[in-house]
Amino acid sequence: MEDAYREKLKDLAIAIAKYQDLDESERQWLKPMLSKGIQNTLEMLDLIADRPMTFEEIAIELDISISTVTQKLNALLDGGYPLTLTDKTAFAETGRPRKLARKSDLKKKLTKLLEELE
Repeated sequence: MEDAYREKLKDLAIAIAKYQDLDESERQWLKPMLSKGIQNTLEMLDLIADRPMTFEEIAIELDISISTVTQKLNALLDGGYPLTLTDKTAFAETGRPRKLARKSDLKKKLTKLLEELE
């Protein structure tokens, strides 16, 4: 990730947090006006809103590099976005519950259900 984009993301961290707090209908209306990079960043934040994930899990889920994940998350953290980062995991500390169906969560639920049925 380029230094200029990292600085831009750092500068937008608070605005991104405010966007995350908008009603879903407002977010959907505004989303097409956002750059692809910001949309990707929002997807990353939505992904880690429900539970901590490793940088590798995030990278696999979004099909991006681990270094891009760590750089984006660190830029947001430096800009004041409410995140908890460890050496290997990330968690977005948002107050608004996320209602996103994820492939990985669905697979876990189905596996558990199948085990219970056996």
